Amino acid sequence: MSSRRVLVDDRTINSDCLTGLSVGDAIREIIQKFLPEDRVLEEILVDGTPVFQDGHYDDGPFPDGEEIRIRTGNLEEVLRESIRTLISHLSQVARLFSEIGRELRKGKVEQVFGGEGAYKDRGGPYVQGIEAMVSAQVLVDQVQIIMESGTSFASKEPLVLIEEENKFEELLKGMLVAQESQDWVLLADLIEYELVPVFEKGLASAEQYYQSVSVVEIR
Repeated sequence: MSSRRVLVDDRTINSDCLTGLSVGDAIREIIQKFLPEDRVLEEILVDGTPVFQDGHYDDGPFPDGEEIRIRTGNLEEVLRESIRTLISHLSQVARLFSEIGRELRKGKVEQVFGGEGAYKDRGGPYVQGIEAMVSAQVLVDQVQIIMESGTSFASKEPLVLIEEENKFEELLKGMLVAQESQDWVLLADLIEYELVPVFEKGLASAEQYYQSVSVVEIR
């Protein structure tokens, strides 16, 4: 195929440099040459078929096509939305573990580890809480990737969810020991007095960080 129609945010670009390239190579060339530093990929369509969407490429090879259409988003807004998602997530994690601590003190061990309602057959609230902690760190990593991809953010300090990682790892080990020994009062103490404050502090840091990046101007 000698030429293709190429649009970036509905703006037609000169595709002469893409002549003879496969669709995959053409997309990589477009991203490298025509994607501004203050924009981030949101969607790529080949003849109307999505090959990149929500941060993921299709598993299969790129289809051939006569039109490549790329949609981008403002890097600053993507960053802010990612931090807003993180803030909401941290709030839910802190609230979930607070409830877990209260339930353990009431002796409702089966509900905590077995679950009921929305948690039934999903490992119970405790397992869901552990998984939510992992998800929180994934969100932090995503924020950092965005920060590193924009030159306007170069002067910003990285967002840190857990300041003392060694101490946090010791806390998780202590929780595991309490769980294995079925010392539910100790587990409740560790959750309420040590774990929840970690995420409340992380939540406060994320909120402060959101305010700081909200005033960053993309150059």
